[in-house]
Amino acid sequence: MAGKGQCRFKDILGSSQAVSQAVSNVAAIAEENTAASEEMAKTAAQVNVAMQNIASISEESAASTEEVSASTEQITANNQEISASAEQLSKLAQELKKLVVQFKV
Repeated sequence: MAGKGQCRFKDILGSSQAVSQAVSNVAAIAEENTAASEEMAKTAAQVNVAMQNIASISEESAASTEEVSASTEQITANNQEISASAEQLSKLAQELKKLVVQFKV
């Protein structure tokens, strides 16, 4: 009977060692998961900051585009005024030329 008891004890000891090893493996996996989760959280925070920077740059770009558009409209209006003034000057020059011809001796 002592032999059976020893066998049983060895079986229990072997099982308990296997359970202990399995618990250690699960603990190691849990630690790896924790480390991976922490890394993912850091990466998510970095992505969030990058997205905020992109949003800020987009807003600045939109504002700059609006400024450029307004400047372009102003330049177009100025060019139209210059063109109108040039036409008036051309007409005045033609009229002046006709008047000068009349006074030639």
